[in-house]
Amino acid sequence: MKTLFKIIFAILGLLGLSGKASAKKKAKVKKIDKQVKTVKKAKAVVAKKKKVVQKKKAEIEKAVKTPPKKKPNVTSAKKAASSLKRRARRK
Repeated sequence: MKTLFKIIFAILGLLGLSGKASAKKKAKVKKIDKQVKTVKKAKAVVAKKKKVVQKKKAEIEKAVKTPPKKKPNVTSAKKAASSLKRRARRK
């Protein structure tokens, strides 16, 4: 009877289904879970920093807008009429 149990446990050990094997598997899974947790934390920190940087970048872009173009001086009535027509078409 004892030899039968030994044979059965040997087979289970080879297949990775014994108590020791399952404990090892659980330890590996626990280790991997811990690593996943640290990676998720790091990812969250990076996302937070990225958000702050993008916000600052948007503020800078808003502050550094292109200056308004100066309208050319109109010297004749013909140029004035064409200028007004152009402005009317734009709006």
